[in-house]
Amino acid sequence: MALAQRTAGSASIEAGPEKVIEKTAALVPWLSEQAGRIEEARRIPADVAERLFETGVFDLMRPSRFGGYGASPQYAWQATFHVGRGCSSSAWLAGLTSANIIMLGKFSAEAQADVFADGVSPIVPMLTGGVGQDIVVEATQDGIVLSGRWRYASGVDVSHWLGILINIPDKGGAPAPHVVLVPQSEFTIDHQSWRVMGMRGTGSKNVALTKAFVPSHRFMSWAELQAGKKHPTCPNTEPVYDFPLNTANAMSVLAPTLGVASACSEEAIKIMRSRISSGNQQAQINDKIAQVDAGTSAASMSFLRDFLLSETASIERQIRVSGTLSLEERGLSRTKVAIASRQALTSAQRLFASLGGSLLPEGTRIERLFRDIHAMSSHFLLQPEPISEAYGRLLLGLELAPATRL
Repeated sequence: MALAQRTAGSASIEAGPEKVIEKTAALVPWLSEQAGRIEEARRIPADVAERLFETGVFDLMRPSRFGGYGASPQYAWQATFHVGRGCSSSAWLAGLTSANIIMLGKFSAEAQADVFADGVSPIVPMLTGGVGQDIVVEATQDGIVLSGRWRYASGVDVSHWLGILINIPDKGGAPAPHVVLVPQSEFTIDHQSWRVMGMRGTGSKNVALTKAFVPSHRFMSWAELQAGKKHPTCPNTEPVYDFPLNTANAMSVLAPTLGVASACSEEAIKIMRSRISSGNQQAQINDKIAQVDAGTSAASMSFLRDFLLSETASIERQIRVSGTLSLEERGLSRTKVAIASRQALTSAQRLFASLGGSLLPEGTRIERLFRDIHAMSSHFLLQPEPISEAYGRLLLGLELAPATRL
């Protein structure tokens, strides 16, 4: 992996997280120019990763004791919005990494010293969505020996560590889910596996392990993570590490989706300004329906971005007051996030329909955005139906289905 040595605090922490927002906004034109190259490479190239590192976007959630900001997730979502206006794949990694760092900030002090060390890539794919196959776990006195195969390791080409959700037998032999951290160097990466419709530049490739030793200090109980707990030796005190894990994960995929949806609106409006309708040979800019679509889409994107930030702030206030969120509160927030994603997709689809044949030529920005927004919106965390069902069950006094993540 040809990455320059990254040092903690590379974003000039003294400037504050607001400076990161400015830097990501300033990077949009350059990222937009690189988006086609990133897609063709089917991964985040090293120079793009370095430019993202330099903005400090990956320092926002990083613990302050490792040179980061330990800031509110609101800053991460704002930075991700900007990145999404330039490159969908880069934004996907920015969003996911922000939530993954929140999770890593709950691990043991020893594990954090490994993954947050100077010169270590901040991108840590976390494979927790049931994407493993042929997993074999052999217990040892001080850890496990792990083998298996996994899909969707987003950003693995520019990572140094991966997190994997697996079952580890407890003292009684019963399987207990844990997230374990394994060096990227232990994995075999299938570089031909990421052949997809959209978000091609994320490089979310298949990986495999053969008898890799994982020491016990790199384990974290999934049940404790789901309950919002930290490892007993975790020293981090910033409020961000009390943020509900599944809510952060859902928001981390909504943020890039909204950034890309905003890019769809911007690009569609740009096309409308010069497009001649093939149906009536009139300038589309004079079409009242086009005017309605332009105004509605721009306002919808502003509304949805504001919603994500205000929802994040509301959760943070609730945590300060009570220390946690109830199941019903988490269910409500998760449902609103999923509905927001569906609204963004619906708004983008209306714009796509209004562009007619302008959408069809391969290799254009609007064609790439069309594929990317649909690929993003297919993520299981953004589907309103299953999360609404879970929230509805709570409202009706019913038990949640097994393994429901709230």
